[in-house]
Amino acid sequence: MKVTTERTPNCSAVVTVEVDDAQVQTALRSAATRVSKIRPIPGFRPGKAPYERVERAVGKDLLLEEAIDGLAQNIYKQVLKDENIDPYDAGKLEVVQKSPVILKFVIPTRPVVTLGDYRSIHLQPKPVEVTEEQITESIERIRLEQATLAPVTRPAQMNDMLTINIKGGIEDQSQLDREGLQVRIETTGATFPWLDQLIGVNTDETRTVTYVYPADASESVAGKTATYTVTVTDIKETQLPELNDEFAKNLGPFETFELLKTRVRASLFNEAREAEENRFTDEVVDAVVAQAQIAYPESMLDDEVDADIRRAKDLAQRLGMTWDKYLELSAKTEPAYREELKPRAESRLKHLLTLMQVVEAEKIEITPKEVDVEIDLRAVQASRQGERADQVRRSLSTPDSRHDIEFNLKIRKAIDFLVASAKGEPTSGKILTPEMVLAEQHAQEQAAATASTAPTGVSPSGLITDPTQVRSQDWPRGLDHPLVPGQNQ
Repeated sequence: MKVTTERTPNCSAVVTVEVDDAQVQTALRSAATRVSKIRPIPGFRPGKAPYERVERAVGKDLLLEEAIDGLAQNIYKQVLKDENIDPYDAGKLEVVQKSPVILKFVIPTRPVVTLGDYRSIHLQPKPVEVTEEQITESIERIRLEQATLAPVTRPAQMNDMLTINIKGGIEDQSQLDREGLQVRIETTGATFPWLDQLIGVNTDETRTVTYVYPADASESVAGKTATYTVTVTDIKETQLPELNDEFAKNLGPFETFELLKTRVRASLFNEAREAEENRFTDEVVDAVVAQAQIAYPESMLDDEVDADIRRAKDLAQRLGMTWDKYLELSAKTEPAYREELKPRAESRLKHLLTLMQVVEAEKIEITPKEVDVEIDLRAVQASRQGERADQVRRSLSTPDSRHDIEFNLKIRKAIDFLVASAKGEPTSGKILTPEMVLAEQHAQEQAAATASTAPTGVSPSGLITDPTQVRSQDWPRGLDHPLVPGQNQ
């Protein structure tokens, strides 16, 4: 048997096999036996007819096809072993020729990721600040939520709340006919884009308004004219509370308006810090992915897209519509929808493969205890949402669930490692106590006095820091954070 293997850049192994004639003859006789069991030859018991009689009865072509099916399965297993192929998915068979028999297997193989020098990536998050303008905008939103509506006798103005009866629409399309509809006249986000035409209207006044939809509107209305008859039955203005200590007290445990501002500032800062942490994490991981050389079989990307399609089908079902109707409303065919999903699926796949390779390169491990802690955390979170913690804990404690949690924790640790590395923070080692710092300084002084030729930048005691490896209750008494070299004490 002559075997030729070619590895392709897209993680496929193309294996061409020229099968020995002796193997083919053996396979033909086995095929004849199987065929004669299903189609007995007259005068012979099932499976006992001579090969020549079976060949005359069913034809050599049929026997050869049956023989190749059996041969291919056995040869495929042998090829995987002999050629050291680690398949990602089942291979595809092509019969190149039948005499002599030449088979070609195209086998998707495991992805290959070659990491760049990710430890050389040095980035810093952007400074987080909260401006007075942001605080004012946030308080103004709170103020608007506390606003009241009061009837007025004057003509309608911007930001007034109107109660209207409305009839009309676009000719030859379904018409609107509503009474008692409440709408606010706003510059953005208004219920109807033409509400500014009602500025100056009085209570119980009827107006006819027209609106031409812009060319970039949805296809069904773009460029068309809508005509409405609108009667205003009520006008109310928004009355905002004064920004004073009383306003603050009504919102919570704030004795003064300044205390409310302090809380708002802290809340905005925490939100901005979290947003920047997320943005910075994405920036770091994107940089690591950009350095990496990533190869994967096409079927792996297809699997990612298939997963997205399944999620979309689940969403359609929850919305009470068929998949065909969902596609119709999206104005897409399924092939077009799949193509649209590919870029995001490919990006997600590259990020995951890269992080998995970081896990392997850095030998990141998760202990059973860490999995237990994560299960407890998820159970507590579920209980806050009304679920039973014991049931959630049991469902997460199965071998498959624990394996999934372990995998997710490894990825999370890999991301944390990359972020710390990019910032120049310690990624492994021990916590330093004040006593250890003093001992380190003493060791450095001795080393400088006795070994002036020693390489610079090397710690004599080899101490490095990793705050994540020490629990807060284990820190030295009097410290509320770990002490690391270079920090103010």
